[in-house]
Amino acid sequence: MRVVLTREAGVPSEELAAVIDNSAAPGPDLVRKLAPALRIHTADLFVIAGLPVPDDLASAWPTSPWNVGSVVRRAARMDADQRDRLAALVRSLPVQPPDRSQPADDYPDTPGALLLRLLRNRNIRPQNAQILQVVGDGPYVSDSTVAMLGPGKVTITPQYVTAFAHLLGYPPGDMVALTGIGPVVEEARVHPASAEIAALAWSARLLSSKQLSQVIETADAIRHA
Repeated sequence: MRVVLTREAGVPSEELAAVIDNSAAPGPDLVRKLAPALRIHTADLFVIAGLPVPDDLASAWPTSPWNVGSVVRRAARMDADQRDRLAALVRSLPVQPPDRSQPADDYPDTPGALLLRLLRNRNIRPQNAQILQVVGDGPYVSDSTVAMLGPGKVTITPQYVTAFAHLLGYPPGDMVALTGIGPVVEEARVHPASAEIAALAWSARLLSSKQLSQVIETADAIRHA
């Protein structure tokens, strides 16, 4: 594995070995090189590595009144053609860099905090229990219960981890490996378009509050046409 990463990421084997052996923390340059080789979004790898997400990779978090969870909720109720039209709209909108750095959270470094930070990396608020359940067969709980995963006041279970994996667009086995909480819930009743919905969420992560309002308005029109 080290040999493959060294070759594909173009980093010295000694530097990579030090990070893998936990004798050195990864630097931003290394994270940017490793992400494509690991098939992980670069912004996500910063989160996984416990590093601040650079401004040039940050999502539009926080936006108001809408967030990307609002887009996901509507996409989950659409048929394939409607979702394609919505995704095309999102891709057509110009990227507008956030006008400020993201506020930091005070979560401890726990598996639950990692999952909520990955949601934030898509500009999805923690209070989105419904989409976690609809897309990834997450537990039937309240928004506040999901939000409490961050400060560690709710016990994270394999069902949570599997559901987050589908919502985030990663193989559940990879998310189990990252969090150390498993096994994968193989019988999860996942949304048939979970991969497409996760990709849409990633595409929409940079949309401004004004752009999200436009997307929501169009999504509602598409659904009710």
